Amino acid sequence: MANRKSRKMRGSNTYGHGRKGRRGKGRKGGKGLPGIGKHHWSYAIKHPEYLWGNHGFTSHHPKESIEAINVGELNERIDDMLDKKLVLFDGDKYEVDLSILGVNKLLGRGKATKKMIVKVKYASKIAVEKIQEAGGEVINA
Repeated sequence: MANRKSRKMRGSNTYGHGRKGRRGKGRKGGKGLPGIGKHHWSYAIKHPEYLWGNHGFTSHHPKESIEAINVGELNERIDDMLDKKLVLFDGDKYEVDLSILGVNKLLGRGKATKKMIVKVKYASKIAVEKIQEAGGEVINA
């Protein structure tokens, strides 16, 4: 039997296999990131995260999250906290342990009008000054 020439797809450059053309990962320069230093260098310049080597460093310890409260907010809410028995009132001063409230930093925005003894892990200089001006003190716990 004689071979016949196919007349189909004679004007097409894809021959029925779409634009990508019956390929696995060939016809594109390789699978993954091969050629990134050769024929795919322009891609490496546009996406520098794909260049070689390690970048930066990895922290292997968890970072402490800072939960803060301002002096003014503490001054406003101290009576409500006293009702909920989160704060002690010792004659003329309030004793506040901010770690019970889940707060580990005292910041200086606002005014302190009440005498407070505040136990907190971190405190700004301005917050300490405002508490001391009102007749209280800040204890780093």
